[in-house]
Amino acid sequence: MAEKTDTPVRLEPLVHRDQRCIALRFPYDLALIAAARTAGARWSRTHGCWYTPNDPEHLRAIFQAFKGLRWVDGSALFQATDRATRTRSTEARSPRSASKSMASPKPLNAAQEQALEAMRRKLEVARYSPRTVATYLSATRKFFQFFPDKEPKEIRTQDIEDYQHHLASEKRVSNSTLNQVVNAVRFYYKDVLGEPARVTFIERPRKERRLPNVLSEEEVAAILRAVENRKHRCILMLIYSAGLRLGELTALRVSDIIPERKQVVVRGGKGKKDRVSLLSEKVLAELDLYLKEYQPKDFLFAGQQGGPYSDTSVQAIFKRAKARAGITAPATVHTLRHSFATHLLEKGTDLRYIQTLLGHGSSKTTEIYTHVSTKALGKIRSPLDDLDL
Repeated sequence: MAEKTDTPVRLEPLVHRDQRCIALRFPYDLALIAAARTAGARWSRTHGCWYTPNDPEHLRAIFQAFKGLRWVDGSALFQATDRATRTRSTEARSPRSASKSMASPKPLNAAQEQALEAMRRKLEVARYSPRTVATYLSATRKFFQFFPDKEPKEIRTQDIEDYQHHLASEKRVSNSTLNQVVNAVRFYYKDVLGEPARVTFIERPRKERRLPNVLSEEEVAAILRAVENRKHRCILMLIYSAGLRLGELTALRVSDIIPERKQVVVRGGKGKKDRVSLLSEKVLAELDLYLKEYQPKDFLFAGQQGGPYSDTSVQAIFKRAKARAGITAPATVHTLRHSFATHLLEKGTDLRYIQTLLGHGSSKTTEIYTHVSTKALGKIRSPLDDLDL
């Protein structure tokens, strides 16, 4: 194993043979080369670097391959992705505003770069997920870029509030984006810099309370019937049967299925918590055929490169099945999890058991399904029906 150094593996956007790719740049080291190959990377003489296709499946494989071996710096890649997304969105709205958005952001000063690297190390030591690490670093980088002439220690509480006001009033970002900024900035000043007083009183946006979209049992059945591929059908059936999050499904190993107990073990779910959820007999029968046909060795649902199945592939499976079933109601893969909880509630399952199956830390999170349960609402009589009209 290579010795850890201060030089991370840097991920950068790359176009190779007209394809969007991820460039992996690191000093020559046999252990790092082996890790790159494990992640499915190939060497490009033209660009002088290792590269993989730019998709979530390969990105996850890269972080997994270098875990414990070398820090992975994905800031350049994620920043380019964010910038491209903003540019496409702006161009769709206005050519004039698109030209403004294409202006490159100001580079970080030396102190800000060092602060961002220290934050990366702290996040990874604390075992935050790669997605959370990328989100926090991206939010903090943009925050630092708002103060190009200041070192992080010179940014005061009033400056932070000015930045929040800029995002809310000028950029008009969503409440969830504002919350991400608050979380990231609080983490840096509290956990990295060790100055919690600086972020103690910064305001959070008012929490939006939105009801989840839920499919009826008939709609779920129609979607599952519309999937012909056994592997794809098992994926959607398992998400609905156990109320899994998308990331939990793709992280499942073959050993996580316990057929004799009709259970699935979810390891390292949201909040790094393990839990056990249930499986239906129909899923177990379908899984038995799937395991005999595909014979997965490690991940229950493996991608083409042998790593975990990609999130985007699962989303595409659901989208196609929903279209084939003729379902027009708004729904995503996560809607299957919401439907699982709502249908259990409507069948009389105690809310505390549903909370455990979903892995919710608070019962208040689970209680939201009482607001979308048609069975409970159907028992309430409108006062209009009692009027003599």
